[in-house]
Amino acid sequence: MKTWKKLLLYFVSITGLCLVSVAIIVACSDEPDPYDYYTSFFHPDIQGKKDFGAFYFTDYQFTYGNEEPASEAAINSSEWAQYLGGKVKTTDVEKIMYHLDSAGKEGAYHFFEQDLPVADSLVRSSFLWSLKDPVHDAARKYYQFAIQAELLGQSNYNYWEPAPLDTAGLKNTANEAVQAAMAENDSFLKLRYFYQAQKLNHYAGNFAEAKNIYEQHIAKTTSSSHIKGWALALKAGEDRRLGDTVQAAYLFSKVFANYPERRLQAYRNYHYINAPFNEVIKLAHTPEEKANLYAIQGFANPEIGLDNLEEVYNNAPSSALVGVLLVREINKLEEYYLTPALNNNTDQFYSNGHLAKSERPQPTNDKKWLIWIGLVVFVAGAVVFLVGFKGQSGKPAIKIAGGLLALSGTICMVWFFTHRSNGTPQSQQLPQGSFFVALPDSLKSKYDSHIEKLRSFCTKLTSDARYKEPQIGTLANAYLCFMQNKPDDGIAALKKLDGKNLSAKLGDQKQIVNLLLLAQRIKQLKGVDEASLLPSLQWLNAKVIAGGKPRTDVYPYTPDNNNQFAITQRNFYTYVLAPAYLRQGDTARAALAMLNSGRNGMAANNLYINQDMPDFWFNFVHSPQLKQLIDWKTNRPANQFLAFLSKELNRVNTDNLYELLGTIELREHQYPEAVTAFQQIKNKKLINKAYNGQDYYSDGESNQGDPFVVDINDYPKNFAGKRYTKLTFAQKMAELWRQTQTQPQNAAAYYQMANGLYNTSTYGNSWGLIAYTWSATDVGRKLLYYYDGDYIKASKAKQYYLKAFELSEDPEIKAKCTFMAAKCEQKEHEAPSYGDNYETYDKLEKLYTKQLRQNSYFKEMKQYKSTAFYQKAVNECSYLSDFIKSK
Repeated sequence: MKTWKKLLLYFVSITGLCLVSVAIIVACSDEPDPYDYYTSFFHPDIQGKKDFGAFYFTDYQFTYGNEEPASEAAINSSEWAQYLGGKVKTTDVEKIMYHLDSAGKEGAYHFFEQDLPVADSLVRSSFLWSLKDPVHDAARKYYQFAIQAELLGQSNYNYWEPAPLDTAGLKNTANEAVQAAMAENDSFLKLRYFYQAQKLNHYAGNFAEAKNIYEQHIAKTTSSSHIKGWALALKAGEDRRLGDTVQAAYLFSKVFANYPERRLQAYRNYHYINAPFNEVIKLAHTPEEKANLYAIQGFANPEIGLDNLEEVYNNAPSSALVGVLLVREINKLEEYYLTPALNNNTDQFYSNGHLAKSERPQPTNDKKWLIWIGLVVFVAGAVVFLVGFKGQSGKPAIKIAGGLLALSGTICMVWFFTHRSNGTPQSQQLPQGSFFVALPDSLKSKYDSHIEKLRSFCTKLTSDARYKEPQIGTLANAYLCFMQNKPDDGIAALKKLDGKNLSAKLGDQKQIVNLLLLAQRIKQLKGVDEASLLPSLQWLNAKVIAGGKPRTDVYPYTPDNNNQFAITQRNFYTYVLAPAYLRQGDTARAALAMLNSGRNGMAANNLYINQDMPDFWFNFVHSPQLKQLIDWKTNRPANQFLAFLSKELNRVNTDNLYELLGTIELREHQYPEAVTAFQQIKNKKLINKAYNGQDYYSDGESNQGDPFVVDINDYPKNFAGKRYTKLTFAQKMAELWRQTQTQPQNAAAYYQMANGLYNTSTYGNSWGLIAYTWSATDVGRKLLYYYDGDYIKASKAKQYYLKAFELSEDPEIKAKCTFMAAKCEQKEHEAPSYGDNYETYDKLEKLYTKQLRQNSYFKEMKQYKSTAFYQKAVNECSYLSDFIKSK
């Protein structure tokens, strides 16, 4: 094989391997909950849940639900029970017709034969006994015919031995059904025989004949039976198969409108055939038909837009479709506008947001080089493929290589268009107490304009009073005011609903909107303001309890798995109340609000040692705030608002609180206080727990070493030596600290403290003494948490190493201190990140590597060449060795 072919083959193989790896990562990652992936306070089920709940908004699925609004089995069974007489139970009909296995159906078929033993469940069926009555002999014959027809229409498909349908048998049976229908005088049975004939011809692929049966017999039958709707659905499919997709789409819209048991199926079929809407709408004969067509279009549109909503309202202002489409538009705004505006629940936000700052995205350069690379690779792949096709037809490897190259280029270009950055954050001051973050002007302008148009529509909806619940216009208007940060206008709108007769769901939604507007109106949360929020929060809590715990362990997700009020409660505490407290500098109350976001089984965003405290507590709460929380848990606050929120502290284990308090005080270098906190823990297993976790690939061996012993290299970590608990570590650090106070010249004490501090950084062997998680990406990352000065930068350790160096007279100690100060200085440099600036990553990576080697303390190490430690360090540390060799 030629060299260029080998290189091409290697390149394609490596590219394919990378793509497969990405695909595996994506496939194995968690799926978002399609019903709870954006910040929402406006419940979708306040309009049209029974008839149109499957068409609520979600951008992660084609439809919100997969259940038809009505049961075909229940409808058909009801028609049969009514036809046969009052003694026949609908449940008996449904059980026999729809819920028997093959053996049960065989038994039901032969039930009418004399002296044949049958199952007790069949003997007790009022439906079968009614059919056995000679008065209903014709119905019995139809039932037996239907069983045979059903068996004939079923395809027992085997992947290894596929067996085609018996089309000849289907057609023959269809002819029998036509003959039976022509001979039948009973209109109930006649219609069903013709439906069987149409269906069997349809299954046989005899679409023209199936269509003819519908047009000649079924369409002309005067009946309110839903059989006509099912036949109409078949007719739509036949038109589509025969090439008339416009007519097919129109008929599916009629099925959608009039037959709820086939509504979802008709909706999917309508969009599957993709007929031009401007042609389909011409077939609509009435305003109601036009409204249904516009609704079907609107339900499939994930983008904001009022055209379909307005058309539905203009044609059928009293239709439930109006309310469902209106709520969809509001939910879209929640995903695209409100969720970014409430993007205040991240570590980055908390890190900056404590000081009343927010993140304002600014335009940045898109990674345009990606599209050029993708285009070049695509063209190269196309050329290779064509060359292989024309000149190497006997060698498929060339074609495969070309195809894979073209595919790689296409993926690169698709990635560019789907992952363009919206911008980089820039700090901006926001009003105290506010909980919205600033948005780019272009985004805000786009959605503000749409909100104003939607508000105008809502005003018209209310004033016209042609919709069955016109109050939803006023309610939506008030909520849109909340989105625009206009609480006074929103509260004024809500007052218009006072004294109005609202449905239960609209009444609940009014309470939620009122709570949001009250919170938004408050510029600084004080006692009187908290008291005004309390009744609404108590009401919301009662609704959460009444709704029951969400089923978070069920897959696939369904709309009924979630408790909408629990989601609302979580969102309010997380995105509204807690950020408002943070902006006014009250971290304790913010932490308490976040704790309340995890009530009733809602996830508390916690991945650490226990599941009863939010993540925020582990990374942003300081010891005074945690002590305040412990006090609220121990002593019930007199303030009613605080007393209500503090109830959630009852579910937090006291030992866990003191464990966290002691850890926080270790971070704050308050070692005697940390000892006191750890000594409050009664659970000995907790205080003796392996704080670094366990290696699951080494039979549970503990990953923790002696925090007072440091090595030349950080990796691999040394987990040998004396083991410490958090308590014994705090006691040792407290003792060393006392020595530095009573013996200020004690170099050994400073050196030992420095070792303890260095090993509790992400680079040491005892990181778990001050952190609850560890990641390889922590190395050199940006500062996020208040303890990152120690955990990421090793700043205090460096200070103590230099102090020990200053006090010591021992060259070996001085060499060790100088070298460890050099290691600490390396940690002061920030490692580049792909996410921050992908285009300049390689350049920044080279600069970062250069900074690690150009260390001022390496130069000072030369004066300790005669020490044993220097020789050991030069042999083991590549950074030091490279520095020495370069000089």
